[in-house]
Amino acid sequence: MVGIGLLVYPDAADWFARLGHNAEISGYVERVEATPSAERRGILEAAYAYNDELEPGPLTDPYVAQHEDEALRSDVYLAYERMLRVSGTDTIGTLSYPRLDIGLPVYHGTADATISKGVGHLYGTSLPVGGPSTRSVLTAHSGLPQSQLFTRLPEAEVGDTFWISVLGEDHHYRVERTETVLPGETESLEIIEGEDWVTLFTCTPIGVNSHRFMVHAVRIADPQSDQQEAIGGDGIPPGFPWWAVWFAGGSAVVAWVLFAPPRKKRRAAAPEPGLSS
Repeated sequence: MVGIGLLVYPDAADWFARLGHNAEISGYVERVEATPSAERRGILEAAYAYNDELEPGPLTDPYVAQHEDEALRSDVYLAYERMLRVSGTDTIGTLSYPRLDIGLPVYHGTADATISKGVGHLYGTSLPVGGPSTRSVLTAHSGLPQSQLFTRLPEAEVGDTFWISVLGEDHHYRVERTETVLPGETESLEIIEGEDWVTLFTCTPIGVNSHRFMVHAVRIADPQSDQQEAIGGDGIPPGFPWWAVWFAGGSAVVAWVLFAPPRKKRRAAAPEPGLSS
């Protein structure tokens, strides 16, 4: 059973992680709906102002080191952490990429604990509320045994669409290009004047983590159809727990092999006296 458990552990852990992500997303949606519209508008206006005043500088690769403000919990960073907050949750939005089976909550910062449980927003880049002359950068771990997170991100293709939901507003993006770069190569993360971009990235190859895989996407018009039904406020469905079937079935087979009573061999009947073969 221990051996079978080790084999199914990644699937089981990811299944439970999805339940946690879905609960986090549902809680965020409920808190947003409970927030008065005037308050939500004020929070968004503050985020737009933050993006307008942002002066992008050198970005820190979160997989190498933390930004100094984040590491020191400076007053500037603490002020950043208060942006886009609604009471009762640390989530500031959700990322939905249906083709890659990604539906995750988004948080402030890129501390290891943050990008191990969901998507982190890279401090020093635009907040993910959209708008001209912005580029929001979002990242998460990949290849973790307990959760997929961005494991499938390298499967992204040009033309894919995904969206970010913040305070009840959906912002749709189309993948324009992907690239693999060395750690610290952030030239492609620069803001393009007048345009609205989002970059998703993670470490690659899995287990080696020597490079960064980046997905650059541009804002597109919101579709008329209600695409958010794909997650319905509850994230990507975790699916049927086949791992439990394999564990229970495999354990039952092994138990039967080990403990089933041995069959008694039938003894050949002795020949009757006086009869010859």
